Amino acid sequence: MGMENTTENIDPSINDPCKKAKQIKQGIKSLEKELKALQENCNHPEYKIMNCPSENTTFALRKVCVKCDKEIGYPSQQETDDWVKA
Repeated sequence: MGMENTTENIDPSINDPCKKAKQIKQGIKSLEKELKALQENCNHPEYKIMNCPSENTTFALRKVCVKCDKEIGYPSQQETDDWVKA
């Protein structure tokens, strides 16, 4: 799977907003599928602590893979303390 520029796949001659929206949604779905495959094949060799959007709160600290940008877990109390101090 190569990196595709989805905006290049959107037909600029389409003037119908409904058709263009459908084409954009298909592009997003395709990119999400590609991202999921990339993240599933990553061995997450290194992570960083980041403040990420959360369903229950505005933001929450998470471990995020440096290589594929996937949230891979929660930081320990020590990692949280170190992040706050930084």
